[in-house]
Amino acid sequence: MEIIKIPKEAVRIISTSSKGDQSKWHDGDKWIKQNTRGYEGLAEVLASLILSCSTLTKQQYVTYKPCKILLPTGETSIGCYSYDFRGKLQEVTLERLFEANFTSTDSILNDKALSTKEKFEQLMQRIEAFTGLDARDEITRLLAFDALILNEDRHTNNILFLYDPVEKTWQIAPIFDNGLSLLSDEKDYAPNKPLTILIRKVKAKPFNSSFSRQLALYKGPAFIDKTKLLHHLETTDIDFGRAKQVLLSQMNDTNFAHLFLEGSDTDD
Repeated sequence: MEIIKIPKEAVRIISTSSKGDQSKWHDGDKWIKQNTRGYEGLAEVLASLILSCSTLTKQQYVTYKPCKILLPTGETSIGCYSYDFRGKLQEVTLERLFEANFTSTDSILNDKALSTKEKFEQLMQRIEAFTGLDARDEITRLLAFDALILNEDRHTNNILFLYDPVEKTWQIAPIFDNGLSLLSDEKDYAPNKPLTILIRKVKAKPFNSSFSRQLALYKGPAFIDKTKLLHHLETTDIDFGRAKQVLLSQMNDTNFAHLFLEGSDTDD
């Protein structure tokens, strides 16, 4: 496993998720994230492995790699790292996009009179009005992927847009921050409990707590090469442990059959 040494001058950033804080560091062109509640790093790595076996381009998702983190104190920790995808673009979360336009997502997401589809459509209409960007296809695909990997942390600050101040154009950011998925939170999902029970406990975000309701929003084509993914899972030298077991269980669920390309060439 690669060792990432955190320089003394590197600033520790406390990243807040829906489950508390996580330490991460920005060092040069790398983002390094430390495990906090279990095997978040492995979940990130496996999520990006899945997407490497999809029809998405490398620019549409962030690749994570496992690492051992050597802290300035001499202590070691386990986590993952990725390269900074922002370049000269400015990042704006979905929530901040609304705040910049003097509103909030709360009035829509907390409206119990609205269906999941209606909440989604109202947010997409606002996004299009704010940015000129129709992000429906990308976000419904993101929600479908979240359902597959049981990502419980896709809150409105975990959907990101990028703004080009020179060209004055917007784009949706690549898929990133999948650490709280695949039952990586061992504090909430004890390793000795059956997967079938634990999987039923996980709640989705942001439009509905039901993954199946959010999955139903995706009407696009299959985008994950199942044959290629299984090949990579069999040949990788990374021990994904329970994360792999969860993924295989999800892949056998017929509710996700429409996400997978069947009979594809296994060559890279």
